[in-house]
Amino acid sequence: MNPSLKRRYQTFLRVGTGVISALMFTGIASSYANGVNVLNEQSSIANIYASTPEAFDNAYPVRTYASPDPDSVNSHFIETPNGVVVISAQRLFSEADRAIARIDRLGKPVLAIIVTVPHTDHFGGLTRWREAFPDAGIYAAEATVESIRTDSGGYIASRKEAIGDDFPSQEQVNAVLPNEIVENGDEITIDGLTLRFINLPNNNSPMNTLVYLPEQDILFSSEVVEDSITVFLKEADLDNWIQQLNLLEDRFTDTTIAYPAHGTPGLLQPLIAEVRTHLTLYRDGIDEALADDQVVDETEAAELLSEIESTYPDYTAVARLPREQLVSLNIQWQSEKRASAN
Repeated sequence: MNPSLKRRYQTFLRVGTGVISALMFTGIASSYANGVNVLNEQSSIANIYASTPEAFDNAYPVRTYASPDPDSVNSHFIETPNGVVVISAQRLFSEADRAIARIDRLGKPVLAIIVTVPHTDHFGGLTRWREAFPDAGIYAAEATVESIRTDSGGYIASRKEAIGDDFPSQEQVNAVLPNEIVENGDEITIDGLTLRFINLPNNNSPMNTLVYLPEQDILFSSEVVEDSITVFLKEADLDNWIQQLNLLEDRFTDTTIAYPAHGTPGLLQPLIAEVRTHLTLYRDGIDEALADDQVVDETEAAELLSEIESTYPDYTAVARLPREQLVSLNIQWQSEKRASAN
């Protein structure tokens, strides 16, 4: 069994004997026992509990399409009576096409598309979504739209050069920019479904927009809270990110379900704790090395790399980089960032 899923199952069991824990554990464990990938087969945690109306009110089925590794990314589909709300548009045209094909099976139109973070793996496929569902509103925070439009880091151009025709040009991206701006705290209703937006700036990105379904107690946690992912820390503000995790921990309950941008859905609170521990290991290790001479030398960097790799041997890499290389770059980027701030 995938180590990350095993941890989720153990978490469900620790929660107690309530209906939520029992249903989610039984449904997902059964799926994996039969060799079914719950993400790629569109059977996910919320869909399991949404299918039991006698136990849960106001539930809308949630399905997830996860693109294949390397660098898998989730698109979440919330089914309403008359349509579908999509969270994340995939990176590649081909992956967007596959996600759209999954929705076509439902026989319902896409009513809205939400771009939660200005990273290419969440908006690269927007051209295909706009072609398939021209009437769907595309929602994002203003900072997300501006980051995509300007692409100051050159990510769109570099992806286009590396991938070719399966990825959009800057011109294609700008032609399908989000047209519905959401502010922090905004609440909208789409086909009876209430969505509340939480805009969190300056974590691993200029902006992450989390989407909360208050009637279902489900949080689409974007890249702020993920499952067993080797984070990409080039632009990260570790202190602010950890503080945001603390605030989320206080704000939500022990039964809130998280749907991350990468990795497997699960209970929010243990996911928060795991991400915070991961980030704190980077932050404290770097700060300790900087304390004496404001430099993280090769020996100190190698020791921290070894500690992170041994602590998280099963974590998945992102950015299409080998995990060890990404961890090494994270240490380098954050060492430079934190040294310059002192």
